[in-house]
Amino acid sequence: METLAVLQAWAEVYIVAVQRQGDAPGPEDPTNEDSGSVSVGADLLELVQSDLPTLSRLWLAALQDHSALTLPPEDAAQLPAAGGVFFTAETKHQARSHYTSCWAPILHASALWLQSTGFVMSEEEPAHLSRPATPTSMGQRDSGGGAKSQEDIGTDRLNLILGVSVAFLCSPHSEDQIENITSCLRALQALLSVGWPRAKVGNDQVLSVELVCVLHRVMVTREGAELQPAVLQLVQQIVRAAQEHVREKRYSAEVDDGACEKENLPEFGEGRDTGGLVPGRSLVLAALELCLHVLLRKIPRLSPALTGTPAAGGPGGPLVLSDEDWLLVASALDILSHLPSICSPEGSVSVLPSLLFLLLGVLRELLLQPNINTAPQQRALQALQGVVSSPLGRQEKSRGGWTLLLGAALNTVLDTWGNAVDQGAVDQVGVLRVLTVFLVSAGPEVVLVQPVLASCLRRYTRALHSKDPLVVSVCLQMLTTVFQTQSGVAAPYIRTLGPPLLRYLQGAERRRPQTPGELQGVLEALRAMEALVSASDPTNRPQLMAVFLPILISFLMDENALGSAPPASRALHESALKDLMRLGPQSPSVFRSLMSSSPQLKARLQAAIQGNQESLNAKASAAANRTSKTSPSITLKTNFL
Repeated sequence: METLAVLQAWAEVYIVAVQRQGDAPGPEDPTNEDSGSVSVGADLLELVQSDLPTLSRLWLAALQDHSALTLPPEDAAQLPAAGGVFFTAETKHQARSHYTSCWAPILHASALWLQSTGFVMSEEEPAHLSRPATPTSMGQRDSGGGAKSQEDIGTDRLNLILGVSVAFLCSPHSEDQIENITSCLRALQALLSVGWPRAKVGNDQVLSVELVCVLHRVMVTREGAELQPAVLQLVQQIVRAAQEHVREKRYSAEVDDGACEKENLPEFGEGRDTGGLVPGRSLVLAALELCLHVLLRKIPRLSPALTGTPAAGGPGGPLVLSDEDWLLVASALDILSHLPSICSPEGSVSVLPSLLFLLLGVLRELLLQPNINTAPQQRALQALQGVVSSPLGRQEKSRGGWTLLLGAALNTVLDTWGNAVDQGAVDQVGVLRVLTVFLVSAGPEVVLVQPVLASCLRRYTRALHSKDPLVVSVCLQMLTTVFQTQSGVAAPYIRTLGPPLLRYLQGAERRRPQTPGELQGVLEALRAMEALVSASDPTNRPQLMAVFLPILISFLMDENALGSAPPASRALHESALKDLMRLGPQSPSVFRSLMSSSPQLKARLQAAIQGNQESLNAKASAAANRTSKTSPSITLKTNFL
């Protein structure tokens, strides 16, 4: 059993070497404080690299032994009569304990090695990996005609890693072996980071569903700061594998049937033509159940049955979650956002209500928290945008269902959330961001319905007149995004919100910003006005530019006023001058006409440009003086003549 101990030690060295090389920054930066870790990782890898061909074969053989020894009693007949690679028939009972203590690092190391090779078999490797052999015979090829193909060998290796990992994760005896569970998860992550095994898993829906169900069991029965994020990362990889499989099938069908109309192509993805998702055989439902478990465990109020209970924190009560908990919630939302892409158009309509309910429910809880970190909000908004912008919402077969469901979700945000905003219970800034996701990502048939459009315009107008500088700044930022979206959606917002935006800028001209918050609002208003001009009809653009340029010039100050101005006004002056230097050449005729018709604006611009040039010259002169003073000089103290 000394051989197993040696293999375990080498496996642990290899794991540490790979982790250090992958986690630490590159060694090309000599000033990096972590360069020592990189050097150690490289040295360890170099130490193991030359022996990897032999070690990898022995690691795989040890895993085969372990899998054979863990067979249930009813399958004992499948054990090789002569024993395995590192045990004989007489020593199999004593060997089990040795394999139990060392298999996990060997499994992890084997997966990392397979990841590094991309499952490509080198010429020196044996053709038979699935039958028992001795260490001396493992490098010899079978002289007969039974040599396996690389595909078969890769499949055997993949099944070996999957089988050992899943068997242990399902074992009731793995209660206190968190390290071994983590090794299994890391091994599976390494495998699914490679294209070929990921394609094999994505092509086998039964296997994918089984893996997610096993991971669901781990999430329910195990706690751990590293374990649960690793489970969710692995589920993300499985869903990605299914995405790639569906995408490849659709592409192949379009290429093969290029002469056919797209409406006649077969439907790929779960749900097919009926939209039915079968529990126990649906990856979408399996992933949805796992994510639902995570979300309800962290945010019980998402369940109508738990709302108002002490476990849920009471109605509207505080929700105390750590940063690690919010990261788990964000990872679950990310998985949910990708589920429509593995459905057929009809299947996506079936799962969409659940996705919208969970995404909006989490967002509402985030908006109820007064001091929540903005990072979870951003992740949740990205997940919502991923669903709302799905191309399945524009498919002929599913467009009607998506339009109806997205419209209902948007009405919920406008009505229920809007009333909470009016009562001060929900963050107004967050609601504006959610509305903008719908306006930018959903189609015109969702956001241009008259009651919805009128309600959205009221929300933006009210935010634009808010006394809170942050609300005004975010509102203007969101308006910039809306103005830049598809013209059909942007047009009514430009017509309705353009005049208030212009009045806001004119008011800022009279009342110069004094604080960083006020400055940010004016800068966002300038960006929104520029987006409005760019999005307007080309025939109206010169007139709008003729209004925009004088506003920019009005924010300029001469050299005397600039010296005594507060920092916010100086920053606004510099920003406006940069915008004028950039926008003026883009509209030369408008710019020349403005300068010729308004000598006052021309003089103000010239004074600002001249003052800016003098400031640049003064800075350059000061820099030159500093350089000359610090330049080294040599004085000869001895006369050599």
